[in-house]
Amino acid sequence: MSEPGILTPDQILAVGQKLFELRPLAEVLDSVLAACTTAMRAETAMVFLRDAKGEPQAAAQSYKGSGAPRTLADVSSSMLAEVFEKGEPVLTESAIEDPRFSGRSSIILQGIQSAVIMPLMSNKGAVTGAIYLDSRSDRTRFHERNLAPLTTLAAFSSLAIENARRYDHARRSHQAGEAGLLIGSSPAMQELYGLIERVAGSDLPALILGESGTGKELAAREIHARSARSTKPFLALYCGNVSDQLFESELFGHKKGAFTGATSDKQGLVEAAAGGTLFLDEVADIPNDMQTKLLRFLQEGEYRAVGDTRIRKADVRIITATNRELQKEVKAGRFREDLFYRLYILPVTMPPLRARASDVPFLVRHFIDKYAAKGGGPTGISPDALRKLTAYPWPGNVRELENTIARALVVARAQRIDAEDLLMPERASLDDVTDDMSWKSAEKRHILHVLNQCGGNKSRAAELLGISRRYLHYKLKEWDGAHSPDTDEDHSELTKGTSS
Repeated sequence: MSEPGILTPDQILAVGQKLFELRPLAEVLDSVLAACTTAMRAETAMVFLRDAKGEPQAAAQSYKGSGAPRTLADVSSSMLAEVFEKGEPVLTESAIEDPRFSGRSSIILQGIQSAVIMPLMSNKGAVTGAIYLDSRSDRTRFHERNLAPLTTLAAFSSLAIENARRYDHARRSHQAGEAGLLIGSSPAMQELYGLIERVAGSDLPALILGESGTGKELAAREIHARSARSTKPFLALYCGNVSDQLFESELFGHKKGAFTGATSDKQGLVEAAAGGTLFLDEVADIPNDMQTKLLRFLQEGEYRAVGDTRIRKADVRIITATNRELQKEVKAGRFREDLFYRLYILPVTMPPLRARASDVPFLVRHFIDKYAAKGGGPTGISPDALRKLTAYPWPGNVRELENTIARALVVARAQRIDAEDLLMPERASLDDVTDDMSWKSAEKRHILHVLNQCGGNKSRAAELLGISRRYLHYKLKEWDGAHSPDTDEDHSELTKGTSS
């Protein structure tokens, strides 16, 4: 049994593991206070953090004594000031008899009998805050032997507070409009936020480029939310899901009797999104004849519903997206060159997740919170699991990461996700490395390996990879040089002998 008032190594380790699960700042501070009040029996436990001006401010507190909760004015300001100035812990086993503090007014007025204050240090050695503990009823509550375990707890706490601040900052990024759609504070994301801000101020067409799963629609929604059109509709059309025959009707609407099955007038998305934004996802899949009509609408702002003779106008901003290289589509004759230049006015490129690995922990926390809000399941993640996720290259980007977390929350048996709960394709060994070390080659090896592991089942492989089934077909066609049948039949002839 542990000695009362002393933090044990097991208690410190338990607190440290919880702190490293990447929690919001308020939860981190509560964990620190709980350890201090439970194990050390502190009557007053407070965490002070420097504000923007460098002044200490009470960020969290727990008070077990009688009377009202403590504030900054109710603690020993002299002891606190000494810790912030020198960056060294201060402990007094009997404050009133301690010659260093016995004459201080705060000690006498507040009736402080015993106290300890431990500095919180940044990785650069600056004092960023302090853990403050005192007792008004026991002169010998804290001892010199408290300092070693408290130092370890403070080191854990400092790192966790810094991570929590980054996490909270990431969650607050882009608070305007539909806040929190894009998460991350890496340099790549900071650059993206700045570009989105500038693009949002224009009404010109925007083209969002990036690999599958990078969040192109979320970026489009952010542009809309930060624009002058934010109070008007945002509508989206996935071009790959619409047949050639119905595409024009979806976009521009139709009149009753315009074609078989047109039993009534239908409003098109262009009209429905009037004053707002229309997002066309996977614009490279638009049928050739519709490319001409879309070009005319972009140039003139005019359109005609199917089966109608009346020319209509619409005030709507067009944002498009694709994961293909449109220049190659133009050279291959599959995409109109004049439409390409009409769309490629304000290009926005989404960074792949491998280019912003520092954002992975914050995305993980976001997805855990997202699914936990739907009821039950783990609420944390172990350091080993987080390291595994951070080291993985994520060819399916953020969508693959979200799918991985969603599955782990289902299979995990504890209150946190452990490394063995993560269903992820194994990384290639050094013996498997080929002469071609480019990312495109690595992507091909990885996708074909997963497809082979799934027995050629493209739906299952696409799910594991976090990419759309259509994108998987596109990549297979690109590599095989032939059309890949739209079935889930075995693909062994394509994947046989492929290394991961």
